[in-house]
Amino acid sequence: MALHQSAQRPLIVGWLSKFLGRIGHPTVAMIIEIDDFARLEEVYSADTLATAMSFAQTSIKAHLMENDVTVHLEGGRFGCALALEAPFNLEAMLNTCTRIQHAISNAPATTDLLMPLSASIGLAASDRLERPTGDSLMQAALSAMSDARPSGPNAVRSFSKKMSDKRLATQKAAKDAQRAFEAGEIFAYFQPQVSMDNGTLSGFEALARWHHPERGIVSPAEFLPALERAGLMKKLGDAMVEQAVQALQFWDKSGLEVPCIGVNFSTSELRDPRLVDRLALHLNAGNIAPHRLVIEVLETVIAGEANDDIISNLSALADLGCGIDLDDFGTGYASITNIRRFSIGRIKIDRSFIMGVRTDTEQRDMVAAILTMAERLGVKTLAEGVETRSEHDALKALGCNDAQGFFFARPMPVQETIGWAAAFFSHKERPVQLSKRVG
Repeated sequence: MALHQSAQRPLIVGWLSKFLGRIGHPTVAMIIEIDDFARLEEVYSADTLATAMSFAQTSIKAHLMENDVTVHLEGGRFGCALALEAPFNLEAMLNTCTRIQHAISNAPATTDLLMPLSASIGLAASDRLERPTGDSLMQAALSAMSDARPSGPNAVRSFSKKMSDKRLATQKAAKDAQRAFEAGEIFAYFQPQVSMDNGTLSGFEALARWHHPERGIVSPAEFLPALERAGLMKKLGDAMVEQAVQALQFWDKSGLEVPCIGVNFSTSELRDPRLVDRLALHLNAGNIAPHRLVIEVLETVIAGEANDDIISNLSALADLGCGIDLDDFGTGYASITNIRRFSIGRIKIDRSFIMGVRTDTEQRDMVAAILTMAERLGVKTLAEGVETRSEHDALKALGCNDAQGFFFARPMPVQETIGWAAAFFSHKERPVQLSKRVG
């Protein structure tokens, strides 16, 4: 049953609803998504992709039954409503998915594509839902697709109650995160960065913390994905920059000399066309010079093919005067070309390289090579996660510029930084150990 490509989700939901009330066997919703479609859009023309998507839709329909419905939803995503003529059989359905994937991979033979396409598939059968409707069946297939995508390319997942529980937990986490913002429970902690050359304070990094009223301090590894899924990363970024500016004002009034503060930005934030204007507004409102704000960018962001928005934003931020730190260096294989291209001022060597730098010859040689490369590029270096005196001394001997980690202090509220600094700089021979309460 052919349908025009401009059909949208309500149409496929409508067919699922009709099939639910009409056929005697389970109805199946299937979502088929071309893997890494965003990258294909950067490489190929609109006409080439349109031809390829037409080929993909024809390939899907060729492996379904006559009464099944296939709709091109958007981009590289297709939706199918299947009116089964027999009881649902997962093995048979998986075989159908495999045949569809194989057919789609043959697209280069009939299009201008230079590489095979791959597709991940999520499916849901109505007998797996307690009270199936067209909309809930579609949502279940989308959940299965979300579960399949990280395992792609060519992954297939069938909806299960476990996925439903996971989706509900995700929705709850997103609601909790929204409430946390409204209640003022998410705010910045600050971890010092210290110069290896003379032991002076070279800056702080602002790190998001969530003070949950029942659970205490929630790990960023847990709540940051929830914020990402809830679309709250821009709100978090604004909150961190605002609090970073307030911290700089606080330190200036207190007489603590803090050259700069680093703030982390997600990939989605770095794509925001208004990012530079937003940051400039915060800096102007706080009367803070741009060079005192450092943008921390994960190496994995620039190691791949960063899009034009990211390139433009980082270039504009460098022109504004902000510093650019390359975070977690060594985990994303950024090229030397990219380090120059993105105006990187300092690379932060990942903790995985720091461990064993004193006793492991290979590890020490690798760190030394990074430091030599950085020096020749005119880029400063900071060692992340320095925890022991031996790590500190080895890195200092190798010529690392700055260091950050528990050896100096755990992240702390801004009010505690003055006391930490007074104690640390009067007893430089030993780091100040703060209570784990502030970590």
